[in-house]
Amino acid sequence: MPVDLWSSTAFHEEARAWVQEQARPLGIRLTGAWEQPHNRPWSSAMSFESDAGRLWFKVNGPGIRFEAALVDLLGKVVPDLVPEVLAADHERAWSLTRDAGPTLRSVAPPEELWAWWEGIVVRYAEAQLVLADHRDAMLAAGVSEASPATLPAQTRALVEELAARTPDDGGLTREEVAGLEALLPEYDAWCAALAASGVPDSAQHDDLHSSNICWTGAVETARVIDWGDTSVGSPIATMLCTMNSLAFHAGCEVDDPRVLRVRDAYLEPFTAYADRAELVELVTLARRTGAVTRAMSYQHAFHGEPRSAEAEMDWPVRGWLLELHEL
Repeated sequence: MPVDLWSSTAFHEEARAWVQEQARPLGIRLTGAWEQPHNRPWSSAMSFESDAGRLWFKVNGPGIRFEAALVDLLGKVVPDLVPEVLAADHERAWSLTRDAGPTLRSVAPPEELWAWWEGIVVRYAEAQLVLADHRDAMLAAGVSEASPATLPAQTRALVEELAARTPDDGGLTREEVAGLEALLPEYDAWCAALAASGVPDSAQHDDLHSSNICWTGAVETARVIDWGDTSVGSPIATMLCTMNSLAFHAGCEVDDPRVLRVRDAYLEPFTAYADRAELVELVTLARRTGAVTRAMSYQHAFHGEPRSAEAEMDWPVRGWLLELHEL
């Protein structure tokens, strides 16, 4: 299991040696202090103190090993969206970045974040439109496609896979299979509408919430981290995670006016492709189809892991797939 490897002394020494090797040509010297605050089946992160501030080392598991290459690409194409990328080893799925500040969630309570969110999502949407011109490069980096063109077949494959497993093994009951299969024609129509909208495929972070945004006091310097759930698809599907997270932490409904103001701010850069009423409808469709991208992101995260790892999180692949009935 990667968690066991990444927590070993040998790995810590190897990671530290690599970080120092990458930092030295930049005139950066490690000062000795380090910690490993994150160590999960899909990735691990270590922080290293240096004479130039804190540095972050990250390693990804086999299902999301593309993140190092993607972050490397983002650092070149939309450098103001991500922490400064100092090094990336695509083969080993290792990356090294400068610290970009504390997470947004840690600096203020939810009720104080609304105005900041409205500015952050505009910057993120603008970056997505830039990245739409780099679709092939993202796919070449290993990011999977989960677009309106591919999702109908991917959804059927996922239903079929879970139908072959028992509920105790993260699978579906016969009733759940029947319910999802009955929904597939409608799902196809949602995807077709998204494909016909003209909004280009791009990077879809799929986990954009306040713990994945670094904040140093201004919207202009906010940075987005943790790109391991990213797919290439409808950029608007980002609103599934973001709107759900905003509502959850604020203790309100997804249709709360404050959540909808963030949605509307996010949509502003997309008005070149559709009018506002159509874009609002596309958010509804993309949130529905996005349940499958969330399911697949967990499928990728647990790639190569024993079923028990997924069971500990109450079978999120199945859970997100069944959300199709709720969105």
